[in-house]
Amino acid sequence: MFNDAVCVDDAWKKYGYWWKSITVLHGVNVNVPTGSIYGLLGPSGCGKTTLLRCIVGRLELNKGEIIVFGKRPGTYEHKIPGRDVGYMPQETALYKNFSISEMLHHFGRLHNMKRRDILSREEFLISFLDLPSKTKRVSQLSGGQQRRVSLACALLQQPKLLILDEPTVGVDPLLREKIWHHLIYLSETSKTTIMITTHYIEEARKANRVGLMRSGRILAEDEPNNLLHHYNEISLENVFLRLCYEDQNRIQQQTSMNNIDGDRDTDVSNSIDDQYIDSTYVADTTVQSLLGTVNRKKTSRKNFIDYFKFPHIHKIYALIMKDLILIKRNLSLLIFQFLIPVIQISLFCLCDAEHISMALYNGESIHGFQTGNLSLQILNKINPQQIDITSFNDFNKAMDLVKQGQYWGLIAIQENFTQAIKNKLIDFQTDPTTRNESSLHLYLDMTNQQVLLTMQDALMSSTELFLKETLSNLGIDPSIVDPPIIIENPVYGSLTPKFINFAEPGMMKKEGLLEHCWIAGVTTIEIMFAHIIVKFFIQIIQIILLLVFIDYIFKIEIKGSIFLAAGIIFLQGICGMSYGLLISSMCDEEMEAMQVALGSIFPVLICSGIMWPLEGMPSLMRFISNFTPLTHTVEAMRCIATRSWSFTHFKVWFGFVNASSWSLGFFIIAAIIFALRK
Repeated sequence: MFNDAVCVDDAWKKYGYWWKSITVLHGVNVNVPTGSIYGLLGPSGCGKTTLLRCIVGRLELNKGEIIVFGKRPGTYEHKIPGRDVGYMPQETALYKNFSISEMLHHFGRLHNMKRRDILSREEFLISFLDLPSKTKRVSQLSGGQQRRVSLACALLQQPKLLILDEPTVGVDPLLREKIWHHLIYLSETSKTTIMITTHYIEEARKANRVGLMRSGRILAEDEPNNLLHHYNEISLENVFLRLCYEDQNRIQQQTSMNNIDGDRDTDVSNSIDDQYIDSTYVADTTVQSLLGTVNRKKTSRKNFIDYFKFPHIHKIYALIMKDLILIKRNLSLLIFQFLIPVIQISLFCLCDAEHISMALYNGESIHGFQTGNLSLQILNKINPQQIDITSFNDFNKAMDLVKQGQYWGLIAIQENFTQAIKNKLIDFQTDPTTRNESSLHLYLDMTNQQVLLTMQDALMSSTELFLKETLSNLGIDPSIVDPPIIIENPVYGSLTPKFINFAEPGMMKKEGLLEHCWIAGVTTIEIMFAHIIVKFFIQIIQIILLLVFIDYIFKIEIKGSIFLAAGIIFLQGICGMSYGLLISSMCDEEMEAMQVALGSIFPVLICSGIMWPLEGMPSLMRFISNFTPLTHTVEAMRCIATRSWSFTHFKVWFGFVNASSWSLGFFIIAAIIFALRK
């Protein structure tokens, strides 16, 4: 009596929030003796899987108590979840790219089994479950074969508690009988406690004890023969049918009574549970007495140490090996990961506007004034790499094409341009007509600021060169047209800066993904450690490729220490990976995680000074930008790459501190959320 393996007392479980919740378990009581087979019978959706997941520690009850081998699942030093439990879920829960052998070895490593023990159990289970070659991949197996592999993973470490959710669905009848014989053998010889759910009601007669479940309640619990005798039926199916009718009648009677009393705000299902739960047929109601022997002060709730357990090397090793196998089976994805930063930086390095199309109406050329034509000289000074010029003889046609968006602007030169220039420079005529005829008239499409700035820069530079050359030919000092500002050799950077030199330091980031393996006792910290170690080596290769590509292909010079540059890039990658883990901890679906990531990354990019300098932002926006993960690390990278600053400068070392702090903060918050949601 006091050696029961599983005791469930008044278990209540709800899904959802208080304003919109669904109660799945209604005061469930279950008693499973050690070394017995317990059959849990019931239709789909009655709460069987939820109850089993609570027993293995995957779900927390809203109310009630579950004791497994004297302790609450998930408490400190309890091996449930862990090696003491073998769990086969309804879904196969296998890595499709793994072979049968790799799948078994993965779980063997998680349970810290020796290699020779894994090989021995592998040989037995493949033969016993009639599985194909151990080198065959899971994706190549039929549905029934995949379920048998899942069963093999549950049986692998010979656990004390074996929980099987529909293990014989889709299995050959002869093999089903063979599996049952083996389960009976385990319970009798190894004292393995087995809980099994099944749709085959008569199949459950092989169990030592059965629980009949409907709508989240246990209708009856006893040995199969005792149930048949008690209800005077010849089959368990008839017993279950009779109990379902009785259950339905009680619900209808209680509903009618509530309607008569006018108490329409009462939770009908809960009131029914409270009033007739005592009528449930249970042969040996020892759950309360058994639970009384357990120190409830120690098991009533989890302590902080239960959520954060010290990581085990063998589990981290198993997770690393799992990731390496997945990478090996998907080399194209690995290569793509290596190339992502290179592709990003390559596309970004081509962002300077070039070959901007502009229309030209030159009145002088149209009317045949070629000799000494100064308009052609000024046009020849325009850099063809920046602006492509197309000439038109009709001003109105050229303007229409600009309005249609085929050209970014129109350069209009009047027919008396050369003479007006001479009058202005030699005779110093400044009347409105001379000023108008001696000017280039620009009609620009100003909807794109970057294109506009490029056009203005190219035209201003060509005009300055033209004026200096013309004055020099006239014997006049060309410095007369120099602006009253002299730009000396720059302290940092170059005289011809490009947008890429400003933005490139910030275009280095990545995210990470997360996989779960809780049933085998894997903790959040272990998953994160394994993830970091694998991504560490991938990121090292990414950084090497990135820096080599920047230096040798695009000739972007990093003036400072290459090691400091690599270090800040690496920390920024870790920060992105930790943020990915945080998103994974908060989101249940991949699409939801992608939306959160995209919705948060772009505001950070805009506010971090990558695309636009902080000095050009409003005061409030500049203040907010100081609290983004990228701002200070991007500035540190910019100082290293363009100013050759060392680690002793404040902006550089603070960038390292900023990236490290954000990474650590994301990791800690993700670990807490994972532990609480687990």
